[in-house]
Amino acid sequence: MESTISQQLVEADPRFDQVYSHVYCVQQSAHALPTQHLLVPNYEMLLVVNFGPDIPISLGREPHVIQQTALIGPLQKLLRYELPPGADLLIVNFTLNGFYRLLGMPMHQLRGTDFFDPDVLLKDGCFQTLRVQLASMNLLNDRLQRINEFISVYLTPTDEATRSLITSIPHFRQTAIDPVKAVAQTHQLSPRGVQLRFQTQLGYSAKALTRFLRFRNVVALVVQQFPMAPDWTDLVLKYGYYDQSHLIKDFLQFMAITPTEFIRQLARQDVCIPQTGKHY
Repeated sequence: MESTISQQLVEADPRFDQVYSHVYCVQQSAHALPTQHLLVPNYEMLLVVNFGPDIPISLGREPHVIQQTALIGPLQKLLRYELPPGADLLIVNFTLNGFYRLLGMPMHQLRGTDFFDPDVLLKDGCFQTLRVQLASMNLLNDRLQRINEFISVYLTPTDEATRSLITSIPHFRQTAIDPVKAVAQTHQLSPRGVQLRFQTQLGYSAKALTRFLRFRNVVALVVQQFPMAPDWTDLVLKYGYYDQSHLIKDFLQFMAITPTEFIRQLARQDVCIPQTGKHY
């Protein structure tokens, strides 16, 4: 029996593209076989709304089950998930500080884990109410419109300093300069102020972002060249790693697997590489 999966990626409404980048919708036939999938880290928050059976997932090596709604992230680890027969999911991919603008609490306070029940976290039933409303709708466009309405109610404005910080993210791709100092000088902020804004609104440090962006470039090139075997020595030199052990350490940090294991996963599983974000 073959798997039958319906997948659709819908770009964000332009009014809210600073808040979320896209909505990913996936459904699996009730008569299909369960399928295994991998999502590469993207350092952004995911809101998962589940309308079907429970979804087993694991972040790194930690197992979880998505029953109705879940928050995942900021996604700094490889996400494994299984789509059972009858799966029906909607995933909102927030961008940078987009979820902070909805949540209203410092994002670094979420770092105790990477998986949350949003209504328990907020002590509010708004996400469960949203799920019930979405479940009653048969058309995807109606669901997307309701998500936009939900965001418009809870969304808080962002100040000019934060807006400037977000648009300065490309600095963090330039390993030849200190991105924190460059951003601080450009926008008349202290380096300490830049770091605090990162921790509060994104949930991770500027240093962590710089490390991740380099690693993501490596992964993107490996995927692009597949099935040709990577030249690991060339990748080490190209992206400024000290040696192959340094690169392996990043694979273990972000994916909990070695580079060789990642190549095996590419060969036998559905690996999803998140699309490039608006600012990085």
